[in-house]
Amino acid sequence: MKEFLTIEGEGKATVEIKHSVFIADVKGISSFEEGMRFVKERASAYSDATHNCYALVCSDGSQKFSDNGEPQGTAGTPILEVIKKQGLTDVVCVVTRYFGGIKLGAGGLVTAYAQSASEAIADATVIKKKESVVRSCTLGYHEYTALLRLADTFGAVCCPPVYEEQVTIEFYYPEERDGEWLEKEKELFLGNVKTKVRERIFKKYTSK
Repeated sequence: MKEFLTIEGEGKATVEIKHSVFIADVKGISSFEEGMRFVKERASAYSDATHNCYALVCSDGSQKFSDNGEPQGTAGTPILEVIKKQGLTDVVCVVTRYFGGIKLGAGGLVTAYAQSASEAIADATVIKKKESVVRSCTLGYHEYTALLRLADTFGAVCCPPVYEEQVTIEFYYPEERDGEWLEKEKELFLGNVKTKVRERIFKKYTSK
């Protein structure tokens, strides 16, 4: 996987259907464990609710969902399908239900949980993450200006620099362009400036 869509921060929605209230909370996560912690936090926050159903999907392929007492396949699965149809990963969504006294039936429940999850995602910010190379270096101010121009041609994202006698800068760009970067860097600086790879990781680029 070279890139994927996920959520930055959180999103929330409240849906009322036949007096039952559905509260959906969605969040971007960095691991399966973080997703399960969020599930537990929401269940604790809404401990008086009738049901706390959820689904989570991670970029490493792991996933989990729960109907939490609702009829099988009417809650966790619809939430999971909404996440997948949106093309999202590294995401967890918890939908809490306060029963209003009127049964919705299996079809009604599927619709209610799917709608709640969809509205929470719509409330969130969807971003794109790409497999990236993070580089850093310390260099003179003249070379720093030249490096910024080069980084711009690569669509690189630059972190705030540290200005001292020299400038320390960290930036990242898509992993597939790493070989090209090394060639351009050598051509521009004739080997006098060499950036170092700090890490290879998925990083944010643009909104959906």
